Amino acid sequence: MMNTDLCSRIILPYCPSYESARQIFNRSIQKCPSSIIYCRNDDEAARAVCYGARQKQEIRVRSGGHNYEGYCIGNGKMTVDTSPLKGIQLDSTGTLKIGGGVSNRELYHFLKQYGYPFPSGTCPTVNAVGLTQGGGWGHSSRMYGLACDSLVEAELIDASGRLITASEASHPDLFWALRGGGGGNFGVVTSLSYRLTPVVSHVTYVDIEYSRIDDLTALQFFQTWQAWTTGGEIRFTPNSRIFNSARDGMGIFLRGFFYGTPDEAEAAVQPFLDIYGAEVSFRYVTFWEATEIDASIYPASETFQFAGRFAYADFSDSQIISLLSLIKTRARGASYASVALYAMGGKVRAVNPCETAFYYRNSDFIIGIETVWEDCFFEAENQAWMAARFPYLHSLTTGSYINFPYLYTDHYMDAYYGENKERLVEIKKRYDPCNLFRFPQSIRADQLPGLLPE
Repeated sequence: MMNTDLCSRIILPYCPSYESARQIFNRSIQKCPSSIIYCRNDDEAARAVCYGARQKQEIRVRSGGHNYEGYCIGNGKMTVDTSPLKGIQLDSTGTLKIGGGVSNRELYHFLKQYGYPFPSGTCPTVNAVGLTQGGGWGHSSRMYGLACDSLVEAELIDASGRLITASEASHPDLFWALRGGGGGNFGVVTSLSYRLTPVVSHVTYVDIEYSRIDDLTALQFFQTWQAWTTGGEIRFTPNSRIFNSARDGMGIFLRGFFYGTPDEAEAAVQPFLDIYGAEVSFRYVTFWEATEIDASIYPASETFQFAGRFAYADFSDSQIISLLSLIKTRARGASYASVALYAMGGKVRAVNPCETAFYYRNSDFIIGIETVWEDCFFEAENQAWMAARFPYLHSLTTGSYINFPYLYTDHYMDAYYGENKERLVEIKKRYDPCNLFRFPQSIRADQLPGLLPE
């Protein structure tokens, strides 16, 4: 029997709250764990890990529940949930420490009173600790680097239940791995500490939209995007969607934070404004207000599949046309399909690809394809839609973004980690020799193929 004082809350399949507790952001993931253990502190997390090890259970680690493939939860697996760890502290040196359950919105809200920006993600309910472990792209990345580039210390419960403090001075190998090696691979991260960037009073929130576009506009936008990401202003880190919506038809949006005035922002994005049909707004707001504008775009949950890859070289016009053709027809039952773009470069590229576990720093942008549906009846057709299109995206790109995982990525260790793969395997052997923390695309100490889909 599981000791009921193990944690503040232990959710088992017969508990009234089990159905709601097992749900994650992506509603296409419907997994039934053997137990969900909510941990309030390091000691409870350590006891949960030790219990799982004694019971010879695979352990999944969940914080915000935003893993696109649901690797934070699994059928018949034990889930250690760190969402109760909500502590946030800022010391006199400008070092910020957050608990393992702090979301982007909670982090941004805390920093609002001090005026600090922070290079974390865009979705308000994404967990900042989980995002950081995968590198951490956001609207400040070109200006300040990835979220993991601000990391100075991590606290983690390893496979033996030890609390480890990892930094450049202590367990530097683990510290290296936690900056891009992906969440849930090495243990339960209970806190992260960051070095903050300078105070910023205001940023310009840029929102450019093109409605009811034709093929020529889509091509021109993609051509402009490629040219801009290699030579554009590093104070602006946009993301974009070229989309096919059941409600709005074919369209494009481009959004992001510009670290400067609206006039400076307008000059920086002028190439996009020169495309026919551009409708733009520039809002000069505090960093907190900019994050809230972003937050208003996101639903509480969604049913989708997404695959994200790295682009290094400009695509030819014929390749762009072929990429855009992938979304001209939506899957049956799909309400939305898109080609998604996320600008890299700037301070992301200033760090050597092997200095942290995040390898693909020299890419120009992340490119992904996605399909969104609402009725579970259409799940198989949407997954087949993605499976038919992913090989072409794969053929034009190099490597996959670990925070945008796709279950059917071939040779996933090479895809996610590039030349950093072997070093990550050795670190996995050191801190989790029995492979206690594992999921279908986890780092495997034995280097065997990943687990079969659940």
